[in-house]
Amino acid sequence: DIIKAFQSLRYDPRHTAVMLSQTFGQCRASNYLPLMKKALASAGFGEVEVLSTSFSSQGLQMELPLNKREFVRKLALGLIFADALARLYYAAAARERQKGQSSGLHRHHLGLIAQGSAQGDIDALLRCLKTAVADFNAVEMTLEPLPAVGVVGEIYAKYNAFANNHIVEWLWGQGIEVVMPSLLGFFTQCFVNDRFDRQAILKSSTKDMVLYSLLEWYVGRIIARVEACMRSFCHYRPVHDLSLLARKTGRTVSLINQAGEGWLLTAEMIALLEEGINDIVCLQPFGCLANHITGKGVSQGLKDRYPDANLLFLDMDAGHSEVNLLNRLHCMVMAAREERGAPRDMISG
Repeated sequence: DIIKAFQSLRYDPRHTAVMLSQTFGQCRASNYLPLMKKALASAGFGEVEVLSTSFSSQGLQMELPLNKREFVRKLALGLIFADALARLYYAAAARERQKGQSSGLHRHHLGLIAQGSAQGDIDALLRCLKTAVADFNAVEMTLEPLPAVGVVGEIYAKYNAFANNHIVEWLWGQGIEVVMPSLLGFFTQCFVNDRFDRQAILKSSTKDMVLYSLLEWYVGRIIARVEACMRSFCHYRPVHDLSLLARKTGRTVSLINQAGEGWLLTAEMIALLEEGINDIVCLQPFGCLANHITGKGVSQGLKDRYPDANLLFLDMDAGHSEVNLLNRLHCMVMAAREERGAPRDMISG
């Protein structure tokens, strides 16, 4: 994606830097930084600086003129409100009568959210979200109840359309509502991880305990105000309390699994199953160890607890046949339709 952006000539490599988020943990993404430098050099863009948003000593290669605390705050605001907007978009796009209307609204309001986040203005962002809810409520949508399929998995394969072969758009084309977990959960799981590690005597920093407690309280306040706005959406689905979800998840897989998506992947499937969404697609890169353990590895345990669970695990790899991928997805769609009492022959290619 990044190399294609430079090849499009929209960005001057002499005046553009690449910034990647890094945890430097037990994840293949920890290799992205050196691999990106090598890939850019091979593509003829060796002068491009590659930076990391991690503030550890392994991250930034140059000092940026940023107030780090304010920078993280604005990133968090952008993430929280973009997540809320995505929920509006996913629900409306599957139901809209005029194709493309929801996509246009999403682009418009995402631009406004970007502006509000850059200014760090929470009140302006809340006003923007209220307007977005009203605009999406005004979209002409089908009144028929739609089958729902949950999509979970590795963070890049799940959210990036190029990485998942546009699976969300394909499911929409089959008349399926796609329910996607929030991106915010990938970051807020650190609050649960900190408490677990402390109870397991894996860490004991008082400073971290105070910091994480304050951050969790602050983020929780913002989310509560966001949810107050979202409740007026005609297809509103409430968010799950991650701490409560973690306790339920602990019955299936230990919360010590914190590499990559870790236990959060299992938690996202449990949240969908408890909401009555039994058909779930789990997307994983080929060889992603964390996803094979806390995704595919817990499938039998989840089916024991949720007998109606229909779990499909797909390796998103360039070497896999698109026909094979679509055949398996068609089976998932048929199962979702049958739960709603819709005939199999309503599925299109």
